[in-house]
Amino acid sequence: MAGRSYTLQIHIAGIFFIVVSLLSVLLIVLSYQNSKELNQQLAAERTSQNAERIKLSFQKLTSPVLTAMDALANSDFGRSLYSSYDDDWLSSINAILERNPDVLSVYVGYPNESSAFIRSTKLDFMKEQFSTPEDSHIMVDINSKAGHQIRTHYNKNLKNIRIDTDLISYEPTQRPWYKAAPEDGSIHVTDPYFYLFIQRMGITLTRKFAKVDGVLAVDITLDSLNKFLYSLVDTEETQLMLLDDHKSVFAHTGFLPDTSSGINQRMYLEAMSASPFNHLFVTSDWRESNATLLHNGENWSINLVRISFGGERGLWLAKAVPERLMIQSALEARNNQITISIFGLMIGTLMVIWASKRIANPLKVLVQETEKIRRLDFSNVSTPTSKIVEVRELSESVHMMSQTIQNFLQTLHRVSNSSNFDSLMADIALHCQQTSGAEYVMLWTNSAEDREALTLTAQYPIPSEGKQVDLQKLLADSPQIEKALQGQHFFSFKPSSTNIERGLLPESLKHAWLVPLYNRENDCVGYVFMGFDSCPGDAQEEKLQFIRQFLGFASLIKENWDRVAAQKHLFKSFIEMMASAIDTKSPYTGGHCQRVPELTFMLAEAASKDKTRFPDFTLNEQSREALYFAAWLHDCGKVTTPEYVVDKATKLETIYNRIHEVRTRFEVLKRDAEITYWQRRLEGKNEAELDIWLAKEHQALDEEFAFVAKCNEGGEFMDASNIAKLEKIAERTWMRTIDDIQGLSWEEEARRTARGSFMLPCKEHVLSDTLDQKIPWLPQQLRTFKDWEFKLPVPQLQYNRGELYNLSIQRGTLTNEERFIINDHIIQTINMLRKLPYPKHLERVPEIAGGHHEKLDGKGYPYGLDENSLSVDARIMAVADIFEALTASDRPYKKAKSLSEALKILAFMAKDKHIDEQLFRLFIEEKVYLHYAEQFLPKEQHDDVNEKALMAIITPEPEKEPETA
Repeated sequence: MAGRSYTLQIHIAGIFFIVVSLLSVLLIVLSYQNSKELNQQLAAERTSQNAERIKLSFQKLTSPVLTAMDALANSDFGRSLYSSYDDDWLSSINAILERNPDVLSVYVGYPNESSAFIRSTKLDFMKEQFSTPEDSHIMVDINSKAGHQIRTHYNKNLKNIRIDTDLISYEPTQRPWYKAAPEDGSIHVTDPYFYLFIQRMGITLTRKFAKVDGVLAVDITLDSLNKFLYSLVDTEETQLMLLDDHKSVFAHTGFLPDTSSGINQRMYLEAMSASPFNHLFVTSDWRESNATLLHNGENWSINLVRISFGGERGLWLAKAVPERLMIQSALEARNNQITISIFGLMIGTLMVIWASKRIANPLKVLVQETEKIRRLDFSNVSTPTSKIVEVRELSESVHMMSQTIQNFLQTLHRVSNSSNFDSLMADIALHCQQTSGAEYVMLWTNSAEDREALTLTAQYPIPSEGKQVDLQKLLADSPQIEKALQGQHFFSFKPSSTNIERGLLPESLKHAWLVPLYNRENDCVGYVFMGFDSCPGDAQEEKLQFIRQFLGFASLIKENWDRVAAQKHLFKSFIEMMASAIDTKSPYTGGHCQRVPELTFMLAEAASKDKTRFPDFTLNEQSREALYFAAWLHDCGKVTTPEYVVDKATKLETIYNRIHEVRTRFEVLKRDAEITYWQRRLEGKNEAELDIWLAKEHQALDEEFAFVAKCNEGGEFMDASNIAKLEKIAERTWMRTIDDIQGLSWEEEARRTARGSFMLPCKEHVLSDTLDQKIPWLPQQLRTFKDWEFKLPVPQLQYNRGELYNLSIQRGTLTNEERFIINDHIIQTINMLRKLPYPKHLERVPEIAGGHHEKLDGKGYPYGLDENSLSVDARIMAVADIFEALTASDRPYKKAKSLSEALKILAFMAKDKHIDEQLFRLFIEEKVYLHYAEQFLPKEQHDDVNEKALMAIITPEPEKEPETA
């Protein structure tokens, strides 16, 4: 029977529980045994530390006073008994008393038994002791050798407020402080003693003057030291006491009577019997010790520490602590350890269960994620992390496998959807870097036209200083590399010092892989360079074969991109060729189809940057391409427009200028007049009269033809009087003697026959409007007009070549029929462009190209669209087309406008809502007109432009209201 199996979590938690339980029991026992020793040791160390702190406090108390005493003893202060009255010395002594609150008095004594005392009386007990005035701050006593005492009281401003006199019997030379002053000028510090007159413990510092015979002394109370002792108490039951070598108590923590009550040392000894310190006073030999003794049925821990102040002098610090407190802390520590151990064991067990779950969970997740891979779902594979090496490595392997496959699939997806070649190549470089672990990857490609010229297309990471590779020179200088790559093999190499010195490879490069890219026609289309700053390991070498296979897609991408680029280039070249053909067809409009795109993009670039006026208009790669094709093909319908209509410079011009026929008729009439003149001469008429008649007749014919020729130019407006005069001239007749049907084409002959035949010779008018000059629409053309979607009115005739009809054109040189033919080019443009199969981003090309003759007021053509229906692209095209036409200097039927003239016309068109007002403002503000003029207009058309006046045309200033009286 197989043994029971448990999960990894149970195994880890069980082992942890057993091991931690055993360790906890052992640690608790050892800790309890050591806690008492540790507490005793800590108590002794704390007592020693307290002694050091007391010593420092004592030194802090006396150090400034010692310094002040040395200064006073070496000064002139002691030269006179009455120096204490001096304001400067009194200020100095007051400063000492202010900065050292424990200093009670500064006094001097002389061998002649005179003395002087300066006491601080700002303390309440001093005022009470000496019965000083309420505002007394300092009291000065001058004791003469005869026993007279003068006591002077000063306020805090050191002003004399009262003087008392008395008799005193005081001999300073007999005082201990006087006798204790060392002869060598050093300062003697007395042992602490009890000041009877103020009921406080204190010390006296004394030394001899340096320059006179006398002694300087200072009394200091130990109140601050006594208070400091209270700060060292650990617990409420802890007792601390300071004693001198004579077992005199001068500080304690309150377990003895207070010194302010007048207690003397004898009463201290009586009170000491109730304290555990009592055994110290029955012991004659004191030493630093740590002892335990029984007092009142309870064990006490007693610590005695010596505080040395130099030499043999010093104090003793005694500390007593009930042992139960020390044991209690040990018991509490033990109990706390037991509690903590139990809680720690519980929490630890839970944490181990949690941790073991963390260990097992990644394996469970890995199983789930591998199920996804089994289902060929690589997009949502999320491998866990783990601190366990084996689990982590397994997780990394699964992650790398899924990531590699996912990246591969994403690359295939981008190949099928992306139109950005550089972005695709950057993805390839990134994928190679992630797979190979190379420090940097560089991808070069070439063009189909020149396979030798290499371009760095992509690299990863972002190029940095010192990471450049000159591949073209490297291949030229390394035949072995080129030979290996020609066999479509990869090349793995270590850089030579020569290549590094020549700057062909980076200095940090230690190893490199170079993989060529070959298309399906076995043409080398690029290279991939993977550089390592350290030699690649076996794991990286194993991935090289996959990388080579993966780079086959890079070759495929490059091949397809070359084909797409070639097709785009072919299409663009075809479009530009088409536009050039249109310009070439009519030398008088040459360059129009090439200049309009340039001006269109100048204005479009400005509009795309102006997010205030045109927030929704942007020029990305696709919209730019659509606008490019529309601009180049905006007049492609002109290939269907007869050349003589496009270039019609005079009213009678068709394929040639028919003014020559009219001139010939006038020439015939002049010859007829001469013939008549000679006939009448033969008849014997008056020669002089005939000469006058012939001259007048010739002059009239010349003047009439000159008027007809002037009308033919189309430069002046033909009003009713001019038209009437023209009709009057047209009434002249001439004799035709030759049949005019001869030499005609069948189509022209059919139209001529419809006019009817005349017997020769016959009369004809010098300006004719005959039936055969009216050319009708063909049946197939009429069918087109039947379902006419455009709003461009269709004239009744295709052409009307009547001479009088054409010469009667009021403006310009075009008839209504010819103007329709001209305007029809935009309809043909739309129809032609609609027949092309566009990708989605180019579907708007017919709409953009076909809208440049529309007006914002809806009166344009061919659809009559208004501002709500016109796109920004079409509006831009309209401005560019009009401005180019106004400034073009190659039109035979008009003179080129200067910059100011053209812009003024545009301004009025903007005002009348023929073009976009905001685009015109942008055209002016961004100096688009000036940039265009600098590139395409001759210098003679450049003149000063008053931009402010142009803006005023669009938005005239409001009229001022008349002032009222």
